[in-house]
Amino acid sequence: MDIKERIINESGILFAKYGIKSLTMDVIASEMKISKRTIYEHFKDKDTLLLEVIRYFQSQQAEEAHRIIEESGNAIEAMFHILKRSIRIMKQVNPAFFHDISKYHPGIYNQLAEKGDIRNYMVTLNLLHTGVKQKVFRDALNIDIVNRALHELFNLFSPEHQLTQEDYSRKELFENIIMPYFRGISTDKGVGLIEKCKKILD
Repeated sequence: MDIKERIINESGILFAKYGIKSLTMDVIASEMKISKRTIYEHFKDKDTLLLEVIRYFQSQQAEEAHRIIEESGNAIEAMFHILKRSIRIMKQVNPAFFHDISKYHPGIYNQLAEKGDIRNYMVTLNLLHTGVKQKVFRDALNIDIVNRALHELFNLFSPEHQLTQEDYSRKELFENIIMPYFRGISTDKGVGLIEKCKKILD
């Protein structure tokens, strides 16, 4: 791992732990035990570093998700494994991260949103198309619309959304929002697989 990749990797861990606003370039340099000048040799400013960090980790997550889809027995099983991994990652990220990026770095947030980099739509699109081919998702649906609607539902799990700020657990939200949606787009075969695969999230 070269120094640039190390800065991206370790900065990403720090951003996730402390949020963005409170993490200065001085703090990053101190935590990594390198000079601030070394960071600036590779990144023009904090925004540039943050953008690289997000793209790096999103790319890693997308690669892992595509691997899970290819290696799973079916799209439903893959879906549960991807969700389990996403939940684990979300628990490691300080909620301040998502608040900070939209409030203090709107330029980066808008840039990522325009290109779909905040949430990779291609991963879920691949999953849905795979499920249709396997006859676990209904083929009469417009998959592009299904995919976009799914991501709108995911937005309800944002740390800033009212539902997550109330007394509902993420498990309750998942079982009452995401699961009914997937049952609705599934064939009888798919619904049966959902019931079998639910234990993956336990």
